[in-house]
Parts: sequence; structure tokens; C-alpha cells
Amino acid sequence: MDLPDSASRVFCGRILSMVNTDDVNAIILAQKNMLDRFEKTNEMLLNFNNLSSARLQQMSERFLHHTRTLVEMKRDLDSIFRRIRTLKGKLARQHPEAFSHIPEASFLEEEDEDPIPPSTTTTIATSEQST
Repeated sequence: MDLPDSASRVFCGRILSMVNTDDVNAIILAQKNMLDRFEKTNEMLLNFNNLSSARLQQMSERFLHHTRTLVEMKRDLDSIFRRIRTLKGKLARQHPEAFSHIPEASFLEEEDEDPIPPSTTTTIATSEQST
């Protein structure tokens, strides 16, 4: 027995006849290929992010170590130059005739000639303490 076709069945049948199944299959295949590529790309990006994170951690530790070394070296050099200035001052007072022909500014250097201002040194020390 043939059932009378309802309007909805006729409409669905005509819509389905308009769609080419080969085109739909090609679209599905292309989408699967793109999904595979995106999954591989996503995995590569995750690996890159993990490696970058580990490398950043290593470099941060090395940078912190080098910063501490530089601050320590600056402190040592400041101490050495302070001692040298003190010794030059003592020698100038003990043997004024030896230093009479040298202008006083050349052997009694002032603290103002420091190439790194004290605020930078305290900033570096403060950043080390926070990490």
C-alpha cells in the first residue's frame, strides 16, 4: 500500500535530492584531515610551550645568579676603591711633598663618579630579595 506523501516528506525528499553525497563525503574527509592537522599542531604547540617554560626557568635562575654575582662584584670593587682612596689620602697626608705636583682632585676621587647610581643597586638587590 502506498501511503500518501505528506508535504514534509516531499520537502525532505527534494532537499536530499539537491545535495550531492560525493560533495558531502569530500567535505567530511577534508574536515577530518583538518582535524588531524589541528591536533598535531596543537600537540606541537604544547611541546613548544613546555620546552619554552623549562628553558625560561633555567635562564631565570642563571640570570638571577649572574645578577647576584655582578652586584657582589660591584660591592667588592666599591670596597677596593674606597680602600685605595683611603690609602692615597693617608699617603698624601704623610708625604705631602711627593703629592705636591699632582692636583688634589686626581688622587682624591669622590663618590659621585660612580657609573651606576645607588638607586639601581638597591633596585637590583630588592628584586633579588623578592625572588
